[in-house]
Amino acid sequence: MAPQDSGENNVIYANFGTRKRVSTPEEVNRVDRVRTMQPAATRVVNFVNQHSDSGRISRGRQYAAGGHVVGLDVRNGAVHGKVAGSQNEPFAVLIQVPYRNNDDIGRLSEMFARTANSVARAREGLLDDGALDILFAEFPDDLRFSCTCPDSEYVCKHVVAVADRLAARMDADPSVIFALRGLDFARLEQSVMAQAKSASEDSFTANELSAEERNALFWQGRELPPLPEPKYAPAVDDSDPELLRKAMRSVSHTNIDLLRAVSDVDDLYYHLTH
Repeated sequence: MAPQDSGENNVIYANFGTRKRVSTPEEVNRVDRVRTMQPAATRVVNFVNQHSDSGRISRGRQYAAGGHVVGLDVRNGAVHGKVAGSQNEPFAVLIQVPYRNNDDIGRLSEMFARTANSVARAREGLLDDGALDILFAEFPDDLRFSCTCPDSEYVCKHVVAVADRLAARMDADPSVIFALRGLDFARLEQSVMAQAKSASEDSFTANELSAEERNALFWQGRELPPLPEPKYAPAVDDSDPELLRKAMRSVSHTNIDLLRAVSDVDDLYYHLTH
């Protein structure tokens, strides 16, 4: 009697193309979470993660979700965090953003002054890349990290945990990104109004106008640019004539009535546009 095959040699191998990596449910949830956060929170997570590996990122997020971040303070261009770990005392985490001087903050105010509804959008956390470059950092390497834990890696799981909680706080409260630079919405709004007023005054004093000239300019205004001259295109020619005929048939009894109605529409359009 022939020995039974264990089945290991009955496998038929076929080339089904390149193997594709399937994301785990945790990864899918993580991607969706980052995608739905506000721009400032998204940048925090992305920049910090670029300095760490997948294992520390996963453990750091578990720490954050498990309540290990017992302290989080945002002030003076830095984020100070406390993370409960394997020792009795919590580990101290520091995330430093690059230094910004008054000129940089002035550029931010100028950007806001030139954009309509910029302050209102900022209150909702809707910041563009230019604003985030000033408020947070332009590149991941602009950030500085430190932790008192024994891990020798530059970005450990405790830094990831603090960054995760920081992103969550920024997502819930858009003012946090401004507090990082010692700003609040009231000061920002005042600065933007000052920038707008200064730009308006500059536009009137560029030619060193006298008081009489300013008064005349106020009442008479400036010469407006010429109006655009769009190319004339009859609406009847651009429309579908068959649809127009179908509409006219519902109120016309003969072809003569139909043609007359189309002609009347054409004449009406001509008189309205000439």
